[in-house]
Amino acid sequence: MSPAHAPLSHLRAVLFDLDGTLIDAVESHYRVFARVLAAFGVPLDRTIFSRYYSPDWYQFYARMGIPQHQWQEADRLWLRYYAAEVPARQEGADEALAAARSSGRAVGLVTAGDRDRVQHDLQRLGWAQMFGVVVCAGDVPQRKPHPAPLVHGLLRLQVPPAAAAYVGDTVEDVEMGRAAGVTTLAVLGGFSSRESLEAARPVMLLDSLKDLAALLAG
Repeated sequence: MSPAHAPLSHLRAVLFDLDGTLIDAVESHYRVFARVLAAFGVPLDRTIFSRYYSPDWYQFYARMGIPQHQWQEADRLWLRYYAAEVPARQEGADEALAAARSSGRAVGLVTAGDRDRVQHDLQRLGWAQMFGVVVCAGDVPQRKPHPAPLVHGLLRLQVPPAAAAYVGDTVEDVEMGRAAGVTTLAVLGGFSSRESLEAARPVMLLDSLKDLAALLAG
């Protein structure tokens, strides 16, 4: 965890990313994207996936050479294939959410995922009533790392950026949080490597959500 003594006592709200942060989505997303790209004759291995993945999946499609006129069909296939996946909670997710709520802070979710899919995951994991706001793809025109999705969530919670933190697992999460003016908390174990997250310079880099739970409880 770095830096060790960064203060969080000023926070009135903690907003989370979903895929790779609260749920262990890396392998399930890899399998789904591999099937989607195979339908267009594009091979995908883990090295390429790690190199080109973006929470903005249209950026990912573009990097993989899928033309824009096929993105809608790719989205349809993605949702169809993902329906067979059941990604589990990330270690410490329940503890971090519980610590945020029990501390009296507002709790939000800001994700690039499709709303129907996200709501299904939240229902399945018992988190349907956990969040004061849930921002999904399409709620604002812009996508991560643009700050608009996070700003939208903060406006809904009526919390200023200076009193909020965003917890994510990717470089784009850190960039979005910084652009929105919130405290950026990056957590390992998701889509971005330690090296890339360190280079993105979040306010704190956490080994796991258990570390965050301890900080919020303290």
